[in-house]
Amino acid sequence: MLSSYWVDEIPLDGNQHGSALRLLCVPRVLISRHETGTPQEKLARASVVEQAFLRDGFEHPDISDFGVRAIATGCASWSGVVYQPHATEQCLAERELIACELSVQAAWAYTDYIRQVVEAGEDPDVPPEYGWRYLRGIRSRLTTERPQETSQHRAMREAIVSTSGLVRRLDQAIDTLRDCDRR
Repeated sequence: MLSSYWVDEIPLDGNQHGSALRLLCVPRVLISRHETGTPQEKLARASVVEQAFLRDGFEHPDISDFGVRAIATGCASWSGVVYQPHATEQCLAERELIACELSVQAAWAYTDYIRQVVEAGEDPDVPPEYGWRYLRGIRSRLTTERPQETSQHRAMREAIVSTSGLVRRLDQAIDTLRDCDRR
């Protein structure tokens, strides 16, 4: 995940509202990969694409919704998390969203370091307290329900973890560090 948005209000209704939140999740769809021109020209083209998505609706297969109707709208993707509370007393707290997102990003960064070392042909050298058992604990904390966890929190956690691809990365890093321990 690259960005998180806590949205207080959007001046749009109905399908446009949902499309706007989903566009925040994957903003790169507004820009062509092979686009040329001045920044102003690129912005003008992105604005036309955005207006079309708002008018016609925007869905993306990599977006995972986790909101509860009338309480909050939430969605996560590879590149972003968006949450808009509607009932402030019943919705997730901002700190819950931030804590989950930061935990996932930190674990992702650590597993990416291990991946880079492996792909460079080396064995990762990590302190024992941050070895495979540590990562196994991280995987458990990020993928296992807690007795007092609300369904909203579980849905948010599962959406963020699944769209990040973190479980595959954790499994690979755990296997790698176990192999290094055996040598």
